[in-house]
Amino acid sequence: MSTKFGIPLYPVDDAILLDEEGELQPYISESFFHPVFFHTYRNSRWIGDHKLPNDTKVYALDNSHQGIRTIADCKKILEDETNTQV
Repeated sequence: MSTKFGIPLYPVDDAILLDEEGELQPYISESFFHPVFFHTYRNSRWIGDHKLPNDTKVYALDNSHQGIRTIADCKKILEDETNTQV
């Protein structure tokens, strides 16, 4: 399952963006976000600025968040993928 993650272009409260399960509300447009990460099985990669603080929140734009909620989580995914390829 592949998912694109992004960060909001403008500050906004999570209560407006997310539903009770932590997923984006259906009325939130993907165009409100700057893409930063693409996650897929063994082929995840940065697609934007990844030199953001580790605690920067990221939002799943086209699928479920799969436990990825921050830049630190994205880095962990890449680290895990690198370690399993060795």
